[in-house]
Amino acid sequence: MMTAKADTIRRWALAREGHPYLYGATGALCTPGERRARMAQYPAQAAAIRAACPVLQGQRDSCPGCRHSGRQAYDCAQFVRRAFETAGLKLPSGASSQWKWAGWAAKGPITPQAGRQVCAVFRQGADPQRPMAHVGLSLGDGRVMDARSHSRGVVLGTISDYPWTHWAVPAGLADATATAAPEVDVKALQQLLISRGYALPRHGADGVLGPETRAAVQQARRRLNLPGDTADEALLAALRWQPVPAQAANAGERLDALERRVARLEQQVKEVMA
Repeated sequence: MMTAKADTIRRWALAREGHPYLYGATGALCTPGERRARMAQYPAQAAAIRAACPVLQGQRDSCPGCRHSGRQAYDCAQFVRRAFETAGLKLPSGASSQWKWAGWAAKGPITPQAGRQVCAVFRQGADPQRPMAHVGLSLGDGRVMDARSHSRGVVLGTISDYPWTHWAVPAGLADATATAAPEVDVKALQQLLISRGYALPRHGADGVLGPETRAAVQQARRRLNLPGDTADEALLAALRWQPVPAQAANAGERLDALERRVARLEQQVKEVMA
């Protein structure tokens, strides 16, 4: 059952289908003046901003008749931010800043639950310092809204229409299924930590989430700009994405060779004892 806060967010978002996308816009009315201000603020986006405005393109003398006339403009992160604000939830600006926000009750790689929960959905980018390239809003009924681009504006579709990679639900909206932190395979996590250069010199991959492993988890989360200090699916996903250091890769190859040798010796001993 949808909570009152979730319903408020959903209704606000649905009322903005078709509104214009404008890089850097925070909800002001779309006007030539607003577009010029954003062009000055973000010169790298100036050409795309101009191309989406008939007045700035010289195709119209004024705004009446334009599909954007009288509508509020948003970029992707500001659309999500304003939606959550209607329920009293204060997110930062920027998709990556929102992902790093400390107010999520649960977050991680995309799962079917994301389509059943009013929450933020993200698409991961290629820059480790700015890990998320785009953000949208799941409406909790299998549909997602996002401020997609200058050409498309705020669009409504299904969660499978776009390559979302992660999701996050704030504490004020989390239900029991979303707040429960997923269990992780500790040994697999330890092996992944070691392969990415996080040392576990005393115990190695022993399958125990002890002080040594917890310290490595905290170190990894800081380096990967992940909030919190838990061993969860978000950390596993970030570690898998992190490149393997050459030294760790060589060590892993040596370890694999040693394990294969031990296995052969064990088989030989079994054959002798048979």
